[in-house]
Amino acid sequence: MCRILFAAGDGYEIRKLLDTFVLSSENDPYKARRYRGTQHKDGWGYVLLKKDSAEHYRSMTPVFQDNAVLELKKKLSGFSVLMAHSRAASQGGRNLFNVQPFGFSSRRGFSFWFFHNGDLKKDRIIEMAELDENQLGKASDSFTAAAYLCRFLEGTSLENLLAMFKELKGTANTALNTATLMTTPQNGVRAFITAYMVDKLLENPPAWDYYRLLSLKKRGLFAVASSTFELYSHEPFQNVENGTAFYIDVSFEEESFDVRKVRI
Repeated sequence: MCRILFAAGDGYEIRKLLDTFVLSSENDPYKARRYRGTQHKDGWGYVLLKKDSAEHYRSMTPVFQDNAVLELKKKLSGFSVLMAHSRAASQGGRNLFNVQPFGFSSRRGFSFWFFHNGDLKKDRIIEMAELDENQLGKASDSFTAAAYLCRFLEGTSLENLLAMFKELKGTANTALNTATLMTTPQNGVRAFITAYMVDKLLENPPAWDYYRLLSLKKRGLFAVASSTFELYSHEPFQNVENGTAFYIDVSFEEESFDVRKVRI
């Protein structure tokens, strides 16, 4: 149970979305409607990717109390990619280890960062990934999903990603709302975002309101964010259809991105 943001494009525009992310994490009426409190306070983190730098930050301090937000806003200038996650723990210990995004390097020649919102069948993913459940006792379902991707994701192509996430889709108890940001030795930068909740939640208005994702695309900016953003932003966000994924090819040289929408 988390609030999430992925954005690519003009840093100044992303800065405004970061303010919305903080407000959404501090006071979430959709979370309150599910009798789970109003805050996402079990740590937060971000990845900021620019042409010549990558910054990965995680903290147990709630995002709405962390001065690191001010420093991040100063760095949001020019063409940027940002992914941010604030946690409300459901599985796994409330500790820094489980704060997202997670960072992994694959033996297949790419690195990636990953975050997830929802609840997954952790035992099933451990079985799929051929992992030792005794070593993952305090790890979250989200970390376990990322470890599965690190072990079996064969590359950063759309075909590779669709195959893996269709498998993960079958492990969802509630939702598989994710973002994966990948870099390659050839300076390739790609992202894959999924928006999925199980069918039974589509007929449960409080759950649907909580888990649905929003997207925003305008000149020089593409973003996907949690539903609570619509309560704090004047941007023309649109609901993402359930079962949608976005494959994003980013060029820092050309300061551009290409977004392809697919089904999972």
